Amino acid sequence: MTEKADNNPTVNENEQGQQQTHGSQGSPNSSDSKASGDDLSLVDELGIVDLDIPVYGGRGRVFSAAGRNAPVAEFTEDFLVLHPPQRPFEDEEAESEVIVIRMDDDGILINELGQRKKVPGAKFQGKEIFYYWEQRPGTMKHYGVFFDEDHAHHFMILEDNRLTVDVIFQLRNMTHDGELAKFTEISVE
Repeated sequence: MTEKADNNPTVNENEQGQQQTHGSQGSPNSSDSKASGDDLSLVDELGIVDLDIPVYGGRGRVFSAAGRNAPVAEFTEDFLVLHPPQRPFEDEEAESEVIVIRMDDDGILINELGQRKKVPGAKFQGKEIFYYWEQRPGTMKHYGVFFDEDHAHHFMILEDNRLTVDVIFQLRNMTHDGELAKFTEISVE
């Protein structure tokens, strides 16, 4: 008894012969449609069967997939590109996603509801702390600022570094009321 391609040993030889006869009559998985090359899906081109082998090489590139129905990931020098598994490979440059940072006139980030994005529960000298548009170089961490009575923004400084929002969250969690002015090491710029 020989096994089918999908390793299903429950099919007997007679049923398998019938399936092979039907398979050569133009089904999408037949060898005739694979021979055309252009219509070959990416998972078939790479020979992806299951998760036993997660990394594949093809077209001089490196691909990875979690199975036949999972998106095929291509590892490029700068990006990770996801390709649809059941469609032929397309080598065209796709449009990249444009990330837009929304902010108000003061440079404060705007949340999904159109409101100023603030650090919940954190304050400095009784004033709310907001996410500022500027980020620490080389990171995605935004600085936190507060506004004085003259509506001028001020950065908080700790050990010659402006406080980023992640550090503000940590300091807020170290207090019982969220007031960061209790930390005498913090100065204002």
